[in-house]
Amino acid sequence: MRSIIDDIRSKFRRFIDSRTKNHLIVSCEPEHSALLLKSLEALDDDPESLDIFLIFGHSFTDSEQYVREIQPTISQQLAGVNQELAKRGETPYPPLSAELVNGAHPPSSWLVGLMHYVQKLVDDERRVIWVFYPLEISDSSAYLQLIGQVNDDLKTASQMRTKLIVRDRVGSQILEPRLDGQPNVEIYRPELDPESLEKKLNEKATDSQVPAEDQAQLQMMLAGFDVANRRYDVALARNLELLGYFRHTGQRHQQAVVLNNIGDLHYMQRKFSESQTWYERAVNLSVNLKSEPLVLYQCFNLGNALLMQHKYSDALVYYNSMEQLARASNLPVQQIQALEQMGMANYRMGKSVEAAENWENAVELSRGLKFAEGERANLEHLRDLYQELGDSRRLAVCKAALSQLKS
Repeated sequence: MRSIIDDIRSKFRRFIDSRTKNHLIVSCEPEHSALLLKSLEALDDDPESLDIFLIFGHSFTDSEQYVREIQPTISQQLAGVNQELAKRGETPYPPLSAELVNGAHPPSSWLVGLMHYVQKLVDDERRVIWVFYPLEISDSSAYLQLIGQVNDDLKTASQMRTKLIVRDRVGSQILEPRLDGQPNVEIYRPELDPESLEKKLNEKATDSQVPAEDQAQLQMMLAGFDVANRRYDVALARNLELLGYFRHTGQRHQQAVVLNNIGDLHYMQRKFSESQTWYERAVNLSVNLKSEPLVLYQCFNLGNALLMQHKYSDALVYYNSMEQLARASNLPVQQIQALEQMGMANYRMGKSVEAAENWENAVELSRGLKFAEGERANLEHLRDLYQELGDSRRLAVCKAALSQLKS
């Protein structure tokens, strides 16, 4: 995956360094945009870069609304810069004009004005990269009009210090049909849908130029694609091969991860006895490694595998270990999860008092965190338990608490 991110970053960097292009149209759907946005954030965080990234991902309903949500960000960043200048005794930058604050001009002129204002504040050796990446575009014609008019301004610029990166749809493109071919415009179709991404990963994973360690990471990702497509046998073969590689290279932490992944594969196929075996191996290794995050996660999985086999007392041992470790590590969400499952194991063993105590403790913790999902789930367990026991007083309390959550 790192090599794919590096490819994306290289594409963005070549565009930013271009002396002839200052408008990049990116055709990508929102659900496939994670790697793109991660790459842009990495460029923004690069300590060696002088470029300034202004990234806006809010939805596009209409042009005025879209620009109106950009302006406060510029004002806030300007205020932050001026505070730093004041600390150093330097002259602050002039504030935004009333026209740029209130939007006295049409949206496109307003946006262009903001872009010109920011560019004037920036040193000549720095570039400003504006990223308009709305994940939802409600009005295609208004979006085209706004971006088209901004592009008209970019074409007249005598320098290339202002750059624009804009999202377009795939298939029903809005911008590309009208703007492709403009001398300052470049089109980027990254093909990051699952099918294309899996194909790229397969190519990288079998490339002899890719280091063995990177190939192993790619194989782990491909196993995830196999699972998503229910190719469980292929995923198992990949993980067994990875287990051998990590054992050979002495990477015990990665071995523990793969052991757990193999347990997951069996669990998803309802092979609970087999999943138990692999989870046990994973937990034992993680305990030896003193890796608390792995132990927490794998104890939960092992407890679930035992619970599904009706081995309730054994499951309780691992849920209890998870709860104690989560409490000691100040991880209340994981503690709530453990308490909920402890209650389930106790309930199935006929220990109603212990189950009620587990779930009541989980509710109390959830309330303190304002963790509505955890509170609701455990209240529902308590409601069913008290109804079964005929405890009308506690049942009424649970129902009232659930009604309050819904409201």
